[in-house]
Amino acid sequence: MGVRIVADSTSDIDPALVRGLGLEILPLVINIDGRSYLDAEEIDVSRVYEAIREGTVPKTAQIPYGRAYGLFKSLLEESSDVIYIAFSGEMSSCYAMCSMIAEELRGDYPERKLAVVDSGGGSGAAGLIVLQALKMANADWPFETVLSEIEFMTAHIEHVFSVDDLEWLAKGGRIPRVVGFLGSRLGFHPILEVEKGRMVVRRMVRGRANTLRAVADEIIRRAEKFPSQLISITHADDLPAAKKLESFIMEALPKCSVTLCHIGGVLGVHIGLKGIGAFCLNERPEHYSFA
Repeated sequence: MGVRIVADSTSDIDPALVRGLGLEILPLVINIDGRSYLDAEEIDVSRVYEAIREGTVPKTAQIPYGRAYGLFKSLLEESSDVIYIAFSGEMSSCYAMCSMIAEELRGDYPERKLAVVDSGGGSGAAGLIVLQALKMANADWPFETVLSEIEFMTAHIEHVFSVDDLEWLAKGGRIPRVVGFLGSRLGFHPILEVEKGRMVVRRMVRGRANTLRAVADEIIRRAEKFPSQLISITHADDLPAAKKLESFIMEALPKCSVTLCHIGGVLGVHIGLKGIGAFCLNERPEHYSFA
């Protein structure tokens, strides 16, 4: 009964924060050396990172259709209303596929409510949205109120991140090879964000220390109107960098709190080892539960 929250495995969340809150996760697929694995179920993030270190370029695929259909159907059958917070529809077909499934199931369960929301991004940004939605669902807020809060957060969430190895992006076909080669040789790191659901490069910074400072400065600026929030930092196997980024942010925003976690397998595949990101809201939601 009540509202159930569904996320997918591109949402990066500290497991301790969602334990006991009834979160359902739909796994995307990771392909390594001709074998397919359900992300975070049949393969853990440490194995994905290991493959990357070995020079393998894993591939990813969307949530299996039957897995999404089966989960939505089972939740509706237990008389729950359902909200799925999806990875960016501009970067994956998961949102489009699950929207079609939802449309089909609405006809079979007209008394239930089922919404599929495009988070506009992923990683720690989606994680923050999922956490707020879970808090509200567990406090028995009405479906429409929870959905409205989610939609507000998707419109006001900020993504700022960087990658350590431009050549890794080039290997995956995400930037031209010559750009990856020259950028890596010159020690440049891109400062990226998400705009209209797509990753965009805002500027290039030379040196790892300067990159962390640049990411922190952007988040500090964007969180200025809401300094007492929970900020998410995610990293691809670089906890010292994440801790350094946390110290920069906490120094400037002492009223905030910070959660740290690994970037999951699917997004780790796309950005490579030592990628790092920070995520915040630029405005306070009406029913915010973390401050």
